Amino acid sequence: MPHEIHGRDRVLLCTNHPLSGMGNWHRLGEAIRFEDTDNGLELPDVRRVLGVGDWEVESVPLADLRRRVFPERADDGAILGIYSDIARLEREGFMVLKDDAAIEGHQGIACGADEAPHYFPTKAYGLLQNEALVELAEVFRAAAREERGVDLPLLSAGTLRDRRLAFVSVGIPDDPALDGMVSRGHAMNLGTSHDGTCSLVGCLASFIVVCGNTFRASLLRTAPEEIRVKHTRSIEDLSEAKSILRDMMGAASATDDAIKRLLDIPWRAGDFYRDLRDTVLPQVYAKPDDSKGHTGTHTRMEHRLEDVWASYYGDGVPQDVRGTAWAALMACQGYEQHVKTQRKTEGKATRHRAAVAIQRTVESRQGTGYPLADALMRTPMPSLANIVGTNDDNVPLTLASVVAS
Repeated sequence: MPHEIHGRDRVLLCTNHPLSGMGNWHRLGEAIRFEDTDNGLELPDVRRVLGVGDWEVESVPLADLRRRVFPERADDGAILGIYSDIARLEREGFMVLKDDAAIEGHQGIACGADEAPHYFPTKAYGLLQNEALVELAEVFRAAAREERGVDLPLLSAGTLRDRRLAFVSVGIPDDPALDGMVSRGHAMNLGTSHDGTCSLVGCLASFIVVCGNTFRASLLRTAPEEIRVKHTRSIEDLSEAKSILRDMMGAASATDDAIKRLLDIPWRAGDFYRDLRDTVLPQVYAKPDDSKGHTGTHTRMEHRLEDVWASYYGDGVPQDVRGTAWAALMACQGYEQHVKTQRKTEGKATRHRAAVAIQRTVESRQGTGYPLADALMRTPMPSLANIVGTNDDNVPLTLASVVAS
């Protein structure tokens, strides 16, 4: 079934939260109303539904009896036979595969002691316990508390597909310095598999994981991954993942003043439009040659201008901040995040721009993936000369220099 919640699985979620969506629509999980909690799920309950301290992912040795040709004999000459060997190996904890099973160099993976293996990867496969999800979630939450003074709620956790998938979802408030997006809530969804479905991954999404459908929608296929821990290099990758999650929060505090400065710089919509058309876009894209008449270059430039302008008046730029330098920057970044085609790596969509938008706001530079935002920040804008000031050559100061001062 699409929800993939089976007999041994446990799912716990908060309902009545903006990120909960339909919540416990399948009625197979344990639901708690968010208003009845102290800002989300309790950590012991999350550990309980993930089986931490109760069961672990186990590696089961495999024995290959396909090449046995001659029966062995006991001291009295009796033939022991292959069935005696099978019984002995099974008593010793081996799972015996016969016939044409290809198991050389492989191991069996089981979710819990005394459970039958369900996955047979090579011996290079490293075990990642569900506790790793809890550790990553806590690193993310600790960074938010230390850097921002914000308690991020745990909104859902559990296992799916008979313990073969596991997940934890952490809510992120509507704070542009937390997720890089203005007035737009996200969840940091962390998930892993014990059957080869996916690595341990972490993705930003506009909903939490509560079942198989939301697991697939958020964490599988072309989902933009913020972190990825391969089972073959679990220790090194897990440390890097912790660092990434901390950095996503840690860089936010240092940029709060910069955001405030951009919000305090008035930039009338009409002036921004003219600067965008005549100064910013030509810094990034080929300027049309008017002597050749109206060409395809003219059309493409007009479409870019329309798209950025639509971003300026879209949901990503709240009405109360329009008319500021911050709104102009968000419009350019919104265009590059959601309209402009982004490259993909290894079949995956590019990282969710919200995760790194704030870092790139202040240190915007070529190569960050925001060339238009870079041009906006580092090019003198004629209409802002009387607002931001000029240098010794009477050239308007750039927004980047104003923010950095």
